[in-house]
Formats: sequence, C-alpha cells, structure tokens
Amino acid sequence: MIDTTLPLTDIHRHLDGNIRPQTILELGRQYNISLPAQSLETLIPHVQVIANEPDLVSFLTKLDWGVKVLASLDACRRVAFENIEDAARNGLHYVELRFSPGYMAMAHQLPVAGVVEAVIDGVREGCRTFGVQAKLIGIMSRTFGEAACQQELEAFLAHRDQITALDLAGDELGFPGSLFLSHFNRARDAGWHITVHVGEAAGPESIWQAIRELGA
Repeated sequence: MIDTTLPLTDIHRHLDGNIRPQTILELGRQYNISLPAQSLETLIPHVQVIANEPDLVSFLTKLDWGVKVLASLDACRRVAFENIEDAARNGLHYVELRFSPGYMAMAHQLPVAGVVEAVIDGVREGCRTFGVQAKLIGIMSRTFGEAACQQELEAFLAHRDQITALDLAGDELGFPGSLFLSHFNRARDAGWHITVHVGEAAGPESIWQAIRELGA
C-alpha cells in the first residue's frame, strides 16, 4: 500500500531537458526561431522521447530543440522557474535540478556565467512561489570538450554556495572521464558532492573510473 503522506522527491531531473513543449513553441515564435513543427501536437514528437531511441546520442538530440529557443537570459530564467512550477504540479516536495549552462548558452552565444545566474534566480523565485525545496547540480557537457567544461566549471565556482554537486554528462565514448580529472579535483576542493553520468555507453569500466578517479 502506498503511503500518500510521505514527501515526494526527484533527485535526477534535467532542467535543460525538462522544457515544456508549449514554452518551446512560444519562445520560438517570440524570437523568430524556426522549429520543426508549428503546432503543439506536431512539435511534441520532435522534443520528447515517445519511443525507444537507438543510442544515447540520438536520445540527447531530442533535447536540442529546447535549448535552441533560449535566445536570452530571460528565457533561461523562465524555464528554470517553470521547472519548479512543474515540480509543484507533480506533487514534489524536494527536487534536485541539474543543468549545463554551456549547453543552454550555445545556440545563441549567451554568457555562460549569465546563464548560471539566470537559472539560480529562476529556481529561487520558483521555490518562493510554489513552496518546493530545490538544490542545483552543475553539469559539465563533456561532448564539447575539456575547455568548454572548464568554462562551465568556472561559472559554477563563481556561485559555489548555490551549487550542491558537479556532474558530467554527454558523449562518454568520445570524451571519457579521464579527460576531466582536474575538473573534479577542483569540485571536491570546493566541497561539492560528485555525480557522474557513466555506464550509458562505455560499460562498467567507466563506472569504476568515475568512482575511483572522479570521486563519485
């Protein structure tokens, strides 16, 4: 029997992968961004996983349309706020939201540090409005290389008190965890927890590497 009095949590929710299709449609129109469909019904198959994808990269491309419409820091702030609103609608009491500011910034060359600030602001306002508790986890997008991840790390460190943990996500076959040892050394020095996306494409050896060398 389910105890409905227990608080509900979600400790693995991707903020930049949890953008409402309606918001994608509205931001696309607001910023004159071409989308693969012009109605909500026809857009959903392009932006949400509705069937099994053949591999990790194919799955991740579903998320690209959401960040392609993030043409301003206000748009980033909006989707952060809506993530908390959606968590409240889902009945969640506590949520851990993870996000990659470099990924969110890429399509329109937004300042990575500005994206971090916008997300923090949007989440903070959402928590005040809806009464949800939230923590933020910073993702480094390994797919874009070591230097891009370093830029993301610096942006997170500028707000280290608002970041709970550091994550690494993306193409683990092309960009193994061994490339990011120094990044995670700095994260541990900052007192953050460590969580890593591994074993999705590279097998169990990548899991052991994340535990032994990255501190997961």
